[in-house]
Amino acid sequence: MTGPSNVRYRPHPHIGGRAAALRELAAWYGGGPQAPKVLLVTGDPGSGRSRLVSGFLMLCDPVFRAGADLSALDPATVPPAGLPGPRVFAAAGVGSAQLLSRVADELAPGARLTAEVYERFAALEEESPVAVVVTDLDRVGMVRARDETGRATRSVLSPLAQSPGVRLLAELPRAQAQWLAEELPPEQVRVVDLDEAPWADGPGLALQAAHTLGGGLPFAPPGPRLDRLAGELARTAGNPLVVRLAAGSVRSTPGAGPPQWPATVGEALDLHARRSGADELTLHRLLTPLALARDGAALPQELWARLASAVAGRDLSQALVDGHTLLGPFVEPVEGAGAVRLVHPAVGAELRDRLGTSAREAHRRITRSLLDTVTEGADGPGPERWARALPYVHEQLTGHALEAGLLPGLLADPGFLLHGPQELLRAAAEHLDRTGADLPPLARTWLRLVPLLTRSGAGPAQRAGLLEHACRQDGLPVPDFGPGLPWHTLWWHPLPEVTALTAAYGPDGSPAVVVALPAAEGHTYLGFDAVTGAPVADAEGLARPGEEQRAAARFVIGPEVGQVRIWGRTGDAPVAVFLSQSPLTAADITPDGILLLADPHGLGALRVTAGADPGRA
Repeated sequence: MTGPSNVRYRPHPHIGGRAAALRELAAWYGGGPQAPKVLLVTGDPGSGRSRLVSGFLMLCDPVFRAGADLSALDPATVPPAGLPGPRVFAAAGVGSAQLLSRVADELAPGARLTAEVYERFAALEEESPVAVVVTDLDRVGMVRARDETGRATRSVLSPLAQSPGVRLLAELPRAQAQWLAEELPPEQVRVVDLDEAPWADGPGLALQAAHTLGGGLPFAPPGPRLDRLAGELARTAGNPLVVRLAAGSVRSTPGAGPPQWPATVGEALDLHARRSGADELTLHRLLTPLALARDGAALPQELWARLASAVAGRDLSQALVDGHTLLGPFVEPVEGAGAVRLVHPAVGAELRDRLGTSAREAHRRITRSLLDTVTEGADGPGPERWARALPYVHEQLTGHALEAGLLPGLLADPGFLLHGPQELLRAAAEHLDRTGADLPPLARTWLRLVPLLTRSGAGPAQRAGLLEHACRQDGLPVPDFGPGLPWHTLWWHPLPEVTALTAAYGPDGSPAVVVALPAAEGHTYLGFDAVTGAPVADAEGLARPGEEQRAAARFVIGPEVGQVRIWGRTGDAPVAVFLSQSPLTAADITPDGILLLADPHGLGALRVTAGADPGRA
């Protein structure tokens, strides 16, 4: 590429061309008087938005700069040295609220309410601006909720763009870029549309086409003819992704004759199927499981034929075996994972558009097929089968079931709730709740509990114990959570205002609990059988364990705010940790291992099973 003068500079080592756009990004970063406060990078899917921004961020990185020969690059494309690095936030795979929370953690630490976050943004000082970069806004959202990109633009980008102390660079779709630009003073914002002059890079596309085609065309030797073909491809495609797909098609089918050049991703799919001598529908069906997967996930090879066959309604195993040439331009292997993914999200978007209303049925068939992998040849209770399910099933089943309309039924399965990815399940369940879906009672109890589960990072066994206790609190039948529960809830009473409790035992040695409630004068004491929860008439007559009984107890506890750690008599680590959504007001444990807990809502008793002798539990 050449700069403004006649000096010839090397292209950017990662993105090749795009010199005009890089100059704009470097000027924004430098913050000169002519530079915009807000720079919005947009273009059609596959136009290279993400690649441009990632290449720019490489030039901002001190480590990359130290190892690169920056003197060979156009100086106007290189961000100034000595400036604080931009704060970078990736929107891909997170919801709007989560993206706002991540930005707030850096720019408004300590703010809890959304209104407070916005107030902090507005108070950032213009004299010491912060450079903020938000990438991949077209891929925002943990589930494919309608208008999630627009929601993120309104709730995250707009407040940042209007903050006097933020210089914003965002990579986002054209519709959202146009909306945000209209919300801001014209002198503060600039839109870099990579499909429009002066940002479209025709010479760069031609170089990409020549580089990709070179060596792959037996009928086009190096020289003028290759340059002519590359120029034709670049002019017709007008998009780096389409150039890549078309060149890959020609390289993989050298004997299919002179090519027809596609102008869109859809045309690239159709023309390649014909060059490969294959049915276009077969190509679509083989790629559909990857297109419908969440966030461009890698599909294990062992599941590919199964899911594609489910979509097609017939066995596509042999078509997949024979489909190396047919599939080659559109998929790439994931190194070391035995899996493949689409080469670009725009390929998936094109295939989803073509499915139209039949996408729901395709999701339903994939959901059923993934569920079959959980139950086939499985023994033991449901939760144990889910524990052994393939990671891909856990990662993708929620999204497929949501799109298929089958998720409410799955949310009644405790194994699915316990072993699925909690943040994704939460996003999907909350989406269903917002749309008025009828959630199962177990799902509503889990949804009440899930903020605690995600915040604490609890594993499946602890999740099971906490959900089992929450079911008792909500008056639900306790489902089969499988073996390995850290405790079993014996009973729970809605008894607010407990200020203290202590383990006790009756005349026959049976475990009990005495609780203190505030009264007009002093306290009122109530007693309960620790095993059944039945009231004990004479609370004052219940004995307290002595020091010797405490010393010989099977467990000891360490109460803290919101949690109780339970230790066995041997070992350096707790055998279980009980977490509470509300601050615990009191806790104790009987000598034989019944954990007694009180919070502002009630009183409960849990038989500790973790670390216990199975014969005594």
